[in-house]
Amino acid sequence: MMLQPLVDIQADHLSLFGQSRVIRPEPLVIEENTTVLPRVTIRGQNNWALGHSQGIFDANGDHIEALNDIREERRMFYPAARLEHAAGLNENNCKKIKFMLYGGTLYEHFGDMLVDTNRAYQLMRLFRHSSEPIWFHYAVSRGVLRSIETVRVNYLKEWLECLGLADRFRLIRRPMRPKQLVSCPQIYRDLRFISTDYPSAARAALDPKLKRRIRNVKRQGKRIAYLSRHKLSNGTTKFLQESEVVERIKQIPEVDIICPEELSFEAKLSLWRSHVYIVGFPQGCMMLKPFVPHQDPSEIAQQIFLLAGRKSFPSTWLNIEKACHFNDLYLDCHGTDEITLNGQSCDQFTRTNSINVDTIVGALRDLAASLQ
Repeated sequence: MMLQPLVDIQADHLSLFGQSRVIRPEPLVIEENTTVLPRVTIRGQNNWALGHSQGIFDANGDHIEALNDIREERRMFYPAARLEHAAGLNENNCKKIKFMLYGGTLYEHFGDMLVDTNRAYQLMRLFRHSSEPIWFHYAVSRGVLRSIETVRVNYLKEWLECLGLADRFRLIRRPMRPKQLVSCPQIYRDLRFISTDYPSAARAALDPKLKRRIRNVKRQGKRIAYLSRHKLSNGTTKFLQESEVVERIKQIPEVDIICPEELSFEAKLSLWRSHVYIVGFPQGCMMLKPFVPHQDPSEIAQQIFLLAGRKSFPSTWLNIEKACHFNDLYLDCHGTDEITLNGQSCDQFTRTNSINVDTIVGALRDLAASLQ
């Protein structure tokens, strides 16, 4: 069993991509007399990150870049640099308010939803007991947008409930002019950096009642949770050979095969309290670990990431490890066979990377034996 510390992974590792850096905390963004423009569609633009525009402008009409998202080096939904050139301003429909807490953008994709909402986590440390709403832009489809505003529950609405924001969040649908606006820069940027503020913000993010329930979850003996995506119909983190892995590890009594998409958020978060190890290919569910209540990393499950070859491990988790000091591990398990889909080579899909099933099964057997 060749488990290795995650922090020791080399920059030129076959699986790793993206940059890794931990930055110092940055101050809150506090602005007077801002203009907040809603999300608008930019016609004729094929690039999805540029196909919409949204943003916040200071009292002088300059775009506040710190309040728009960037992924790696890709600017997300950036407006024009000056207010007079920006789309979405309608003076006749502009709402004036005294104060705005700005939480950033709500995203539909599970992993993006968890980490790109980082401004809200930071704000919750200071404004948990405030009655002020937290305002968000949104990057979700119309169906999801409707459901988070009604009684129908989906994963985005459920996550807002976990944060204690179900009754406090508001969506920016029209131009607004807050007399004072408070927010913060990104404390996490995909494939680039993480702030030393992120662990504290994540631990403070959950609703206190939920936090107490999860903290009271007891270990279910010496158990290993294997996070499987084999039931999903598609996705970049569903590996084509994973069904074979699942069939073989069913024979290991200490291993619980978990399909995260079948669990509520509370049940997902509880896994790190109820199990000794969490094992799986990198996936969105693993981003929940920083939110799990704990005083010391030894109180919660150690994660073991299965690395399946070329560009299968974003620097996301390495940055989280460097900031949170979880002492998580990784296992190289890439295979050598070429995998095809419908007879075609699919180099553009990480999920078609070949994996070494024997390596994974053997590591889980050894891990189970070590718990005896």
